Amino acid sequence: MQSTNLVVIHIEPDQPVAACIEQALQGERAALEALPTMTNVALGDPYLAQQLVELHQSWEVAPQPAQGWLARLRTRLAWWLLGRELQQINRVHATLVRLNDSLIVQLDQERAARRRLEEQAAYEETP
Repeated sequence: MQSTNLVVIHIEPDQPVAACIEQALQGERAALEALPTMTNVALGDPYLAQQLVELHQSWEVAPQPAQGWLARLRTRLAWWLLGRELQQINRVHATLVRLNDSLIVQLDQERAARRRLEEQAAYEETP
């Protein structure tokens, strides 16, 4: 895998931009490493790449770590009552993430095919 300089930067409203950039360069994985497939479409659109990385990192519905026995009891009770529904939600989210990836790959393939056709048409028009 070739290296890249594409890094997803999360701009926080209460932090200076330079600090956000430094934090992204030091702490976060590069966007290419965070995504299973990074296409030319995503490489050409940093916002799309950022959203795809965030989607891959946050698709699962999971409870926050509970502090204290009452919070743990509430969490266990919620999962006991809604466990099947939450599993269904997680399956749907995972499917939607995979569908997004597939559609982006398909879009990239169609753009490449269209570019080849345009190049072939331009080549055939030249005398």
